[in-house]
Amino acid sequence: MATETWRVPVRVDFAGGTLDLWPIYAMLGGCLTVNAAVDLWISLEITRGGPGHRVVSRDLGLDQTFESWPSEPPVGLSWAWRVLAASGRPPASVVIHSPVPQGSGLGVSSCLGVGLLGAALHEEAGAGLAAKIPLLRDLESRELQTPTGWQDYYPAALGGALALHWDGPAPRWERLEAHPGLLAELVVFYTGKPHHSGLTNWEAYKRFIEGDAQTRQSLSDIREIAREMAQALPSDPAAVAELLEREGRARVGLSPAVETDAMRAVRDRGRREGWYAGMKPCGAGGGGCCLLVVKDGRREAAEAALRDMGLPPLDLQITPRGLHRL
Repeated sequence: MATETWRVPVRVDFAGGTLDLWPIYAMLGGCLTVNAAVDLWISLEITRGGPGHRVVSRDLGLDQTFESWPSEPPVGLSWAWRVLAASGRPPASVVIHSPVPQGSGLGVSSCLGVGLLGAALHEEAGAGLAAKIPLLRDLESRELQTPTGWQDYYPAALGGALALHWDGPAPRWERLEAHPGLLAELVVFYTGKPHHSGLTNWEAYKRFIEGDAQTRQSLSDIREIAREMAQALPSDPAAVAELLEREGRARVGLSPAVETDAMRAVRDRGRREGWYAGMKPCGAGGGGCCLLVVKDGRREAAEAALRDMGLPPLDLQITPRGLHRL
């Protein structure tokens, strides 16, 4: 019984989140999302042979064994159970380890879903795996019992930076190459407070469907920002910083709870000390991580200030690799 190790990246989103919920993108038209895989890796140890089944989450401290694959989700492991059951090939043993906590805004659960499905089917990142994402989207809606977006899956399934165009029954993806100067100025930090993207998006979704004018205007603004972001990411770090700031303001228009006290403190201090260029929450906001662009040459000062505030930056870069077997 050989054990395989698989790795799947989490993602950061630059612009266009929430637009990936149907029918928002169909009703607005011309929507896209810009995101990227980053080199924080969820690891999966897969054993395919042997009697019974075992599912372990090292991070949650859960270790459950079954003589046969259970017909109902085990407590605390329902998402892993749901994805592996849908694969039709649940392995004998799965051991999961993530360096990123749930509620980070970095798409952990969705990226884990890609990893579990691809590893169970023995399929690495590529168009074939991306074609299976609609299955994961529907499984996640069943898991959360709310409408869910599906932008989070694509960086894990394809790798790299992407513009996802929501102009058909499945998104059309365009590969982007982030400007080298941007990579030197990009900082991600954790606010210390988890968020629940499904619930945050659900509130915006309901208000949009009900015709709330402010919600529709905010999402229309986010659509325009995402279009500009797809053009700026490869070419203009200063424009990226400005667009992050604009999207952050638009998200506050969706809900004032999107911006936390920690985010306001970072903005105020960064402007006083001269290193702040632009920031937005990762995912739906209200906690989790934030994506920050600092002024040229001020990264060390910004990271020192974040550590002083109890908001240590994460060590990550955009990676061209999606799910793969070591």
